[in-house]
Amino acid sequence: MTIKTIFFDAGGTLFKPYPSVGGLYAKMAAPFGKEFDPDILEKKFQAAWQKRGGLASLGSETSEEKERHWWVTLVEEVFEPFGGMPHFEQFFEKLYQAFEEKESWEIFPEVLETLKELRSKKLTLGIVSNWDLRLHKVLKSLDLIQYFDFIVGSSYVGATKPHRKIFEEALSKSASKPHEVIHVGDSYPEDIMGAEPLGIRAYLIERNGSALKNPEVRTIRSLKELCKLIEE
Repeated sequence: MTIKTIFFDAGGTLFKPYPSVGGLYAKMAAPFGKEFDPDILEKKFQAAWQKRGGLASLGSETSEEKERHWWVTLVEEVFEPFGGMPHFEQFFEKLYQAFEEKESWEIFPEVLETLKELRSKKLTLGIVSNWDLRLHKVLKSLDLIQYFDFIVGSSYVGATKPHRKIFEEALSKSASKPHEVIHVGDSYPEDIMGAEPLGIRAYLIERNGSALKNPEVRTIRSLKELCKLIEE
């Protein structure tokens, strides 16, 4: 195969929350006199996220105001079982801002080396991610934006993975045909089931090596493997 372009998912593929979403929630709550177990907050967050169906629940049209309100209600739901948070508006402002800052994210160890090598091979690199309108800010704060030719975030497109619209937008921006593209992400239902129906070769990044229910899914343990794949 001749690969000209690589699409990357963002969260869980290039970087992750540090130390975790629950950890950040607990850290930001401490100055307001509230102590929480990060693991419990993580479970509450994941439950609230799944209940809503993630960012897909924002619909096809969004705005900074709409997204902010969406996050306000989600954070309220996370803390509601504990009696809520004192001075919630002030707390939420600091929490919301924290997720735009470099210190709140951890780039996976092999990412920078891999991106540099792929750039040296003159490949087109893009991000295809389910993310709100702050995606560019996060990538800029992490100094990752310099490695990518384009960024396709779900909130900008009005569709979340696995919807074909977000992948079609990425194909258009990259001026690539599906058979010329590799997409890599950490979610089977979003990344694999979204990319492959369009003819894009998709890989699941699975750093922990846990067993897959579907052995036919293409997997990699590290993004470094992409450098070898494009030469096959």
